[in-house]
Amino acid sequence: MSGSLPAPEFDSQNYARPNQDWSCGHACEGRACPLGPDARGRCQATAECRPVLKINPGETKGRWHCTRQGGECAEGPLPDGRCCRPIDPCAPVATLRWWRGRITLAVVTIACAGLLILLGVPPWRNGFINPGPLSSPHSGAAFAVMAASNHLDRACGACHMAGTSGPAGQVRVATQARPGFFDLAQMATARAESPTAIDAACLSCHAGRQVHQTAAPPFSCSFCHQEHHGAALAAVTDQQCAFCHADAAKMAVAPRVPVIHHFATDHPEFPFLAGQQKDPDTLKFNHALHLTGTTIPQLPGGGKLDCQFCHQPEAAGALMKPVSFEANCRVCHSLQFDPQTPQLQLLHGSVGAVVAYLHSLPNQYQELGRQVGAADPAAFAANKLAGLREQFGRGEDLEQEILLSTATTGPAVQIGTVSGAGRPRFPGCAYCHEVKLGGRRPEITPPVQVARWLAPVKFDHARHAGVTCGACHDAVHSRETADILLPGRALCATCHSPQGGVADGCAECHTYHQHPFFKAGGAPLKAGI
Repeated sequence: MSGSLPAPEFDSQNYARPNQDWSCGHACEGRACPLGPDARGRCQATAECRPVLKINPGETKGRWHCTRQGGECAEGPLPDGRCCRPIDPCAPVATLRWWRGRITLAVVTIACAGLLILLGVPPWRNGFINPGPLSSPHSGAAFAVMAASNHLDRACGACHMAGTSGPAGQVRVATQARPGFFDLAQMATARAESPTAIDAACLSCHAGRQVHQTAAPPFSCSFCHQEHHGAALAAVTDQQCAFCHADAAKMAVAPRVPVIHHFATDHPEFPFLAGQQKDPDTLKFNHALHLTGTTIPQLPGGGKLDCQFCHQPEAAGALMKPVSFEANCRVCHSLQFDPQTPQLQLLHGSVGAVVAYLHSLPNQYQELGRQVGAADPAAFAANKLAGLREQFGRGEDLEQEILLSTATTGPAVQIGTVSGAGRPRFPGCAYCHEVKLGGRRPEITPPVQVARWLAPVKFDHARHAGVTCGACHDAVHSRETADILLPGRALCATCHSPQGGVADGCAECHTYHQHPFFKAGGAPLKAGI
């Protein structure tokens, strides 16, 4: 047998059909009729059976036969074909299926009516379809001014072209969208690789922002920058970066950019180390000498120089202030040229200013004489000048000595706060600076300081305050200005890795919208010291 037999207790007379909306009203009495109600809930049973007319061969009228379940009755059908046992019609009862259908229909009707009301009234419509608050850059006063200048709607229509088209327009745009409602597998890929109408709205204000990789195909703004997540745009995740940067096929458009899966595993070495770059500064500076020198009592607190004395953080704490002669160097290198007269010091920063100061020495000495209470300031100045001529000869010789001296040996005289053998007799400019001869007077090459060696990369010194300077910057062994005292990728990865426990996501260091990465070594220069 192909089918299973009914259970022994199955009662075909009282079988309640779950696929029907109505059941016989006599079912509760145990005598449900076999026909049951019709689809509209009307009783179909008027008698115990519906007689059938049978015409045998050779007959013309035929005979009515009883069709009552359980066997034919003794009386049989009436002559006109009606059943001889009429029954009272019942009041059919609605089944659970009928109630469920009616409740579902009512809920759908109420929901549709509510949606029409919410989508039909503009103040309610914008609040109803908005998935969350806009970020502050897209909802503040500055955005209002920009929207007005670009003839944009300040509401949804500024970004969503169907935002002001009413319910019909919104439904039309939603049904025509590609990928559609049910194309879930294609949504992520299509959203990333193909710009949408929203992207066109982005570029109406953010012109010229497609600079991350000009060789790459057009890329959707909203794939990485997702709105309606609060006061700020949703943070870019590593998964979004890896969508391209961990895919060799996608990165084929930029062959010079390696495929990167994780900072600690296959991130390339930093460009200044990989290219063996050198610091372009011409200033002669020896970190090891300054960090391992003798104790200098004049320093605040008294003691040796340390990193913090010269490298002070800016107000925000992320970057360091540029080192300057006045703030960091003059405390030791006072530019004192006359050991017998420490009150007079040369100016710093201009060859012309130094020469002018030397030409005004008679006046400078006379003014000093008046300050120290000399009886005859003119005689005081003449005596000082005579000492200089005895030592150097002409004034031009003194000028040349100060500008061009590179002496590292001399008598144990004190020059500023630096004393002892091995120090320059006079603090000649050439001792620290590159001095070029030519023209009327020597020229000094202005020193430069690299503000950021990894210019597009975010770095915050304040967040690394718990790490000593020497842990990342090997200054104590550096004797050349050309040394770039920054750590390599491997040293950074000791902390910034799953093993180190410090965040190592792409967005920790990188910002998407940057001009060509590490252009010219990524080293914007700042002149002067």
